[in-house]
Amino acid sequence: MKGRVRRAEFVDLDRVGALWTLITRHHEPLDPAFRMREGVEGELRELLRAIARDPDSEIFVYEDGGDLPGMLIVRIDRAPPIMAEVERAEITDVGVRPGARRQGIAALLLREALRWIRASGVDRVEVQVAHANPEGQAFWRAQGFGDFMDVLNKRL
Repeated sequence: MKGRVRRAEFVDLDRVGALWTLITRHHEPLDPAFRMREGVEGELRELLRAIARDPDSEIFVYEDGGDLPGMLIVRIDRAPPIMAEVERAEITDVGVRPGARRQGIAALLLREALRWIRASGVDRVEVQVAHANPEGQAFWRAQGFGDFMDVLNKRL
């Protein structure tokens, strides 16, 4: 691979937003919960700016010749102080453009995110993967992630 993983910069955020939208649209057929509202581009831009400014969050991109075919968003969450473990990281979003998949980009993004998490002093990371997403399930399990908690839901 000739590209590299780096932290996203503010000038990247529109392209990150476009990629995030593409990833979200990819998940829409899995469940209505993944359906994106129309006309949210401005809100998405502001959300990404807030994430980029948050010292407990990071956006990583894979850059290849000026193109950004992959992205990952990670954040550190804190539990109430009654818990023995008060910090955990969560990878909230990761995706690679369809034409660039299966080339190791997501694994490279994950590796950099794990470095950032360790440097932050956090020793546990979670990711939520749709049960109906066998590709995502296979990727995360191949990276050493395992079952922790079932998330159950009911439509009313």
